[in-house]
Amino acid sequence: MGKIRSTLDIVMERTRGMSMSREDRDRLHEKELSDTARAWAQKYLDGRMAWEEVETRLDAAGGDKPLLSALLKGELASDIRPGVDNARHVHALDRLSMAGRDRIMAIIGDHEQALNSRTAQRLELLRARLEDEGIRGTSVIPNVEQDPSWQDIVREVQGHLTAELHALS
Repeated sequence: MGKIRSTLDIVMERTRGMSMSREDRDRLHEKELSDTARAWAQKYLDGRMAWEEVETRLDAAGGDKPLLSALLKGELASDIRPGVDNARHVHALDRLSMAGRDRIMAIIGDHEQALNSRTAQRLELLRARLEDEGIRGTSVIPNVEQDPSWQDIVREVQGHLTAELHALS
């Protein structure tokens, strides 16, 4: 009668002589750091971790600190939304980038103005379309948020904002 082996035993036997390449190890390490940065950013933004704790963990990261800081900055920058309270994001980016709070706020403000301007243009276009269909009046307000073109505009402005904030040094 044969020996009953677990799946783990079988996998271990078949992979005994295998090892990861340097590129695979580096890629796995970067993925782990990316996951760590994402978790820290989310905990900080949710108020479950103070910024001082994030800084302490960054300092303890040793040689991974520059990459972890860049990944953390990217996570924070990509989560900023024009027109909402971004105070925690701004505080963290200010501490990470040394660009200064005023510079960060100016970048966000510029993108908020661009989005507001493009939203007003889109509203006028939607209002004109409704008028062409015979729908008009002072109480007619087009729902710009349901317009797929407007959603593309928001994604475009958000992408530019994220790129500009991520480029801060």
